[in-house]
Amino acid sequence: MSKFTIEFKESVKNGSNRLGNLMENPYKVFAASKMSLGKKTMCVVEFTDLFGKKHMIKCSNRKQMLEAQSFLGMFKSESLKVKNILAEYPITLGRIPKKYMSELRSELKQFGFTYSFINKLAGY
Repeated sequence: MSKFTIEFKESVKNGSNRLGNLMENPYKVFAASKMSLGKKTMCVVEFTDLFGKKHMIKCSNRKQMLEAQSFLGMFKSESLKVKNILAEYPITLGRIPKKYMSELRSELKQFGFTYSFINKLAGY
């Protein structure tokens, strides 16, 4: 019999703190090659648009996450431009006054917004 077999039998008989030995080093039982095979995590890229709607894209790796960030970055820059344009006009009672609407429409036409959508942005 080998030395380890005798020690094992003695520890089983005595019940000598086996759980305590495992808790000191919980990775003692695992092979080094198995440690890196953990569960893949999912990440979510979020973007809140001009109207407060939240868009979420689920990604399973870093490449997808970077693609989603660049895709949503276009929307972020566009919504920032629109917010800056809307901030230039005075707002009374939650709406942009009618006298500024033709000017606003000409500025927002470059983004491809329709007449009715521009009216929604202006509060009408």
